[in-house]
Amino acid sequence: MESICHFFRTNYILANCEDAIRKKAFLLNLSHYRMTDVPEIIEQCESLMKLFLNQNKLTRVPESIANLLRLQVLTLDYNQLDEFPQCICRLVSLRFLNVSCNKIERLPPEIGYLTLLETFWCNNTGLLELPEEIRGCEQLQTLGVRGNKLQKLPDTLGNLSELRWLTVENNELADVPLTVALLGQLAHLNFKGNRLRRVPRMLMAMPKLKFVFLNENCIDEVPTRAQLEELRHIRMLNLSKNPISVSADLQRLAHHQSNIYVEMVLMDENSADSSDTINTQEEQQANQRAAGAAGQEQEHSSSDWENSVRTSQLDTTDESTLENNIEDLSVMLPEMARFVTTF
Repeated sequence: MESICHFFRTNYILANCEDAIRKKAFLLNLSHYRMTDVPEIIEQCESLMKLFLNQNKLTRVPESIANLLRLQVLTLDYNQLDEFPQCICRLVSLRFLNVSCNKIERLPPEIGYLTLLETFWCNNTGLLELPEEIRGCEQLQTLGVRGNKLQKLPDTLGNLSELRWLTVENNELADVPLTVALLGQLAHLNFKGNRLRRVPRMLMAMPKLKFVFLNENCIDEVPTRAQLEELRHIRMLNLSKNPISVSADLQRLAHHQSNIYVEMVLMDENSADSSDTINTQEEQQANQRAAGAAGQEQEHSSSDWENSVRTSQLDTTDESTLENNIEDLSVMLPEMARFVTTF
């Protein structure tokens, strides 16, 4: 039965490609088909502007995909790639690229050829470093590299003057390059779950920052009240689950400066009176939700903000697809019908 289903699935995919060629389609969706190879016929889909290949079993991308010179959107997330397909770097019209949840430890220097790229997701791939050539992606507005093994960021990151959303959550950063201060358009900065020892000083020089996540780091240097005053332009500064977050000094500062978020600590009579205690956990959570809602409302018209909210949550390989481990005939028949009804 599986071989029959494979037959119909393969022919359905080819039929979709042929239909796209005949109609000179702008979009082709081949996600969730358990494909192990991209059909070579796809090189003839020269009118494509959007190609979805995510949620398959691809181990490689054919060189011929570089012929799709009009392509602006390409999704390859949740496949089985073990390296970044270098042919992608010849798709110079790309604006959106997602290669998350593959095994991609390195990006080629040629990534800098994608000068029109606006959104790039490379989450949970085991990435070891960002190449300095990332500076060539000068139109980049959204960059997500969460859940990797980055120990540093390149100084050239500061060249991305259009960047508005940067998430480097759950990596191994011990420091942040000073050139990050040059990201004058940055509104959302996520360094959660790294190895930072102090609040980066350059945040004070970034007036458009609204949301900063520094929680779950190793920060043990309490900022002064004057330094925190300079960060009042930040709507949310999350410092919870750091060594400093339970200190009496920071707890008091968090009480007086509502944009600072730390976990609740019950303070004894000697450290503060009842009027000096911080907000309850419920109040902080309510404030956080309100701040998040306000931020999303403020940026609602921005597609990069909306894409970031959805895609930055990529964590593990998706196993929700109907086609995984299908053995029961009652499940297989509807799966076959998905392809048969097309003919």
